[in-house]
Amino acid sequence: MFEELEGFRHEFKYIEPEINLIAVESRLKAIMKRDSHVGSTGFYSIRSLYFDDFNDVLLYHNIDGIDERIKWRIRIYNSNANFISLERKIRKSDLIRKQACSIDVQTYNKIIKREARISDSNPALLNLFIGEILTTGLGPATIVEYDRTPFVCNEGNVRVTIDRNIRSSVELDRFLSGETLNARPVLMSGQNLIEVKYDSYLPDHIAHAIEHGRMRRETFSKYNLARRYPHGRRRI
Repeated sequence: MFEELEGFRHEFKYIEPEINLIAVESRLKAIMKRDSHVGSTGFYSIRSLYFDDFNDVLLYHNIDGIDERIKWRIRIYNSNANFISLERKIRKSDLIRKQACSIDVQTYNKIIKREARISDSNPALLNLFIGEILTTGLGPATIVEYDRTPFVCNEGNVRVTIDRNIRSSVELDRFLSGETLNARPVLMSGQNLIEVKYDSYLPDHIAHAIEHGRMRRETFSKYNLARRYPHGRRRI
């Protein structure tokens, strides 16, 4: 049970045709700032390695709509291994909380080889992750990649992201390679994802820029999308 809700944020997701997202993006440009991490392209790429146990318990918690669930992933940006983020995402209904710590390549390799051990010198989140590996058999399940166009607003601490070209790969041993992976799309052609995150409230002008009458909130995750159709699973 996640009894302490401090640090949780609202999160809503919508799958939309690209023609709608082009219009949304145009409106958001006029009222929100770009995330400071984007370059001249206006977006950055994200590659995430998701973890699950041998029974895919975390996947089935999502499929079954379990109200309180967790995801573990390791993430890099623009295929660059200079910054590697270990993340634990907690969801309670429409509320989410992300915990993260940075790890180096040596630690990543120990995790993959199942040689990582709990230590007082580790960040607390890393020790928690290693404990899950040792006790539940947590291991790499799939890679999810996409190109993210992010917008931010201080009012309400709002973050709106448009994720395009969402794809998955089971080339787990090439996660840090920096190379293009063999991957497959996880959405129908021409469809992409918009996510809206905020603290206590979503300003009206941002809500109006995003929403139209036919939008439908989605409850599944990118990890769910990537694992929806059987394509095998590799353990490193």
